[in-house]
Amino acid sequence: MSTAAMPAPTTVRDIMSRPVLTVEVGESLWDAWQLLFVSGLRHLVVLDADGRCLGVLSDRGILVEVPATAEHLSGLRVTEVIAKVSTPVVHPTDNPTHAAEVMSRGAIEALPVLDAGSRLVGIVTESDIVRWAGSGRI
Repeated sequence: MSTAAMPAPTTVRDIMSRPVLTVEVGESLWDAWQLLFVSGLRHLVVLDADGRCLGVLSDRGILVEVPATAEHLSGLRVTEVIAKVSTPVVHPTDNPTHAAEVMSRGAIEALPVLDAGSRLVGIVTESDIVRWAGSGRI
């Protein structure tokens, strides 16, 4: 029997992305779109005025607003889009398989990761799940 230590089980904490790009619920969709464009990311975690997580806004969630012009998007608030969806959350100690199942069941591209105090600590995206699956750590 080998005396080498077994690797710790993989958790959401091990695969999540951080720091997390956030946007406040009262911001315009145009501001959110510009933040996504400049960052090169596809998801923003939406926070209320008290910093509580309300869900995830994706680039696709913005693009469904037609016409997607600066004028149109400037007149809409993040709250108008985020109110149409309900985003489940996962926790840092959850198994990545659980996160993948939640994402698959809900056709969700990204999940906010909240600690025991409901504070945002990361985000798990489809890319994180694929990277984990491809690493052979499943």
